[in-house]
Amino acid sequence: MNNNVIIDGLNAFRSIFPSEDALIEHVIEHTFFFEKSMVFEQARIVRNGIRTGEAIPVRYNSNSAFFLQHSVKTTTPSFKNRSEAISFTSKKDNHLFHRETKIKICFDRDGNYAPKRAIQLHTEHLVSSGQNSTITNYIIAHIWDKTDNPMYFSLLWNYVLIPCHCAFLTDKRDDSDLFVKRIKELIKAISIELYNPNRIMDWNQDVITQSDMPSKEALKHAQVLIKEGKINFLSKRQ
Repeated sequence: MNNNVIIDGLNAFRSIFPSEDALIEHVIEHTFFFEKSMVFEQARIVRNGIRTGEAIPVRYNSNSAFFLQHSVKTTTPSFKNRSEAISFTSKKDNHLFHRETKIKICFDRDGNYAPKRAIQLHTEHLVSSGQNSTITNYIIAHIWDKTDNPMYFSLLWNYVLIPCHCAFLTDKRDDSDLFVKRIKELIKAISIELYNPNRIMDWNQDVITQSDMPSKEALKHAQVLIKEGKINFLSKRQ
C-alpha cells in the first residue's frame, strides 16, 4: 500500500452522484433558507436592540474577542471557561462588548440557543429540541463562521437548516477540499443575493467585508438558482 495515498471519506459521498454538480444540486435542494420577510423583520429587531444598548447574543470561544468597559479604561476579560463567561453576562449590571464592533453582548446559554429561539419565533418550528422538534435530522449551520460576532451569530441571514448527511460539509475548513469551498461559497452567495446583509443590517461599516465575499462565479450561480426557483424556504408552521 502506498503510504502517500490519502483515504478520503468524502469520496464515498461523491460516488453516490454522477458529478459534483449533481451533489451540489442535492445539497442546495434539501437545504432550507428563511423567507425574506422573516429575515428583514428579525434584522430590524436586532438593529433596534443594538441601538438601545441591549446585549446581543454571541457564542463564547475566547476572551480576546471581547472587552470590559470600566469607568476610565477597558480591559480584556479573564473567564476560565464558557460557564463562567455565560454566568457573567447573565447579570444585567455586567457590561461586556465585542471588540471589533463595540456592541454590547451576552453569551449564548448553550452555544445555539439564540438561533433556535429565532427560528421558533419567526417560523414556529422547533429545531434541535429533542422530542419536541418539528424538524428532525436537520442541523442549524452558520454560513459565515463568525459566531463570536453579534452581527452574525443569531441572524437568520447567517444560517440555514441543512440535512444531517450534508451538514459535515459546512463544518469543514474551506481549504480542506475544493468541493467543500465551492459548496460553502455558493451558500454564502445565495444569502447575499437573497438578503443583502450589508444593507439590512444598516451598520456604519460593511458587515460582510470584501475578504468575506464569495467568488463572482458563486454569485452568478446563486442568481441563476434563485431565478429558477431552486431555493427552498422554511415557511411558517401552519
